[in-house]
Amino acid sequence: MNMEKFKLNNGLKIAVVYGSVFLGAGFASGRELIQYFVGFGRIGMWGLIVSGILFALTGWAVLSICRRERLDSYSGLMKYLLGARLGPIMEGVVAAFLFCLFVAMIAGGGATAYQAFYLPFTLGAVLVGLLVFSVLCFGLEGIIKVNLFLAPFMLIGGIFIGIYSFMAYTAPAFASFVGGRFGLAWLLSAVVYSSYNLVTGVPVLAATSKLAETKRHAKVGGLLGGGVITILGLAMSLPLFLYYADIINLEIPFLHIASDYGRIFSMIYLGVLISALLTTAACNAFAVLQWLEGRGYKNKVKVAAILCVLGVLAAHIGFSNIVIFVYPIFGFVGLFKIIVILFSAVYKKKAA
Repeated sequence: MNMEKFKLNNGLKIAVVYGSVFLGAGFASGRELIQYFVGFGRIGMWGLIVSGILFALTGWAVLSICRRERLDSYSGLMKYLLGARLGPIMEGVVAAFLFCLFVAMIAGGGATAYQAFYLPFTLGAVLVGLLVFSVLCFGLEGIIKVNLFLAPFMLIGGIFIGIYSFMAYTAPAFASFVGGRFGLAWLLSAVVYSSYNLVTGVPVLAATSKLAETKRHAKVGGLLGGGVITILGLAMSLPLFLYYADIINLEIPFLHIASDYGRIFSMIYLGVLISALLTTAACNAFAVLQWLEGRGYKNKVKVAAILCVLGVLAAHIGFSNIVIFVYPIFGFVGLFKIIVILFSAVYKKKAA
């Protein structure tokens, strides 16, 4: 019985880290949810469910492949999936995007400091950079611990904020959506969203795959991680429908919503947002650090410090600009990777 609990705990650890990767500034702020789902009206909720299914299946597939082939690094996974020539190229592209995501989280910290506390953007960015650096100094153990500590608060707090603010509002949920968007644009948007997020998620999963000692670990880690982020996304999207006309152009849309329900409510939301910023920034930076370590940069503390300094400087590009223009570009890279991963998980398993 004790051994069975231990196995489940390992699966839960993977699920927490995996789910936390997607809980970044774009998600917790509401910016991503508006752009990729809420803007499509009711059918956008189906898009969220499609994204959740892709998260769950791809996560399970990655962990299963790593366990089956005894891979414990992203580099090894890419070489296995794409070969010795194309694998390293894909690694480099993904590392660049991971750094962009890291920069986006720092920019989100600066935007939060400015919009919530009227502090200089740079100060907020520097504070996030320093917190991430402190986590990176503890390696994978630090990543796991900070996620295990903050993830339950993010999940419970996010669901509470979404449902409460939705139920407390009296206007029709879809009143601001006249006509909406038609066709399959909502589906394409959902796939692009999943794709660019999995560009980040796959390296983190590969790094934590050593915890997947059994098939159950892989199943729990992938499916539960994808399921949790779907539930949270649905809950947090509800109030965004209500306030759509007022928040469409804001950097941190949810902060505007939270401010309508008093200081305590706003503080809970800010706690969720800052936790999401920190966990996602740390996961992205850790994955870049792992990639650089595989190329001979062994001094982790020095490299982590350089990464954080560069991240703070680049964050001045602006949070919304990164979400709107950079994320979709890498979405197509992620889509290619999803196809390869799912094909390998099914076809090569049968061939073996």
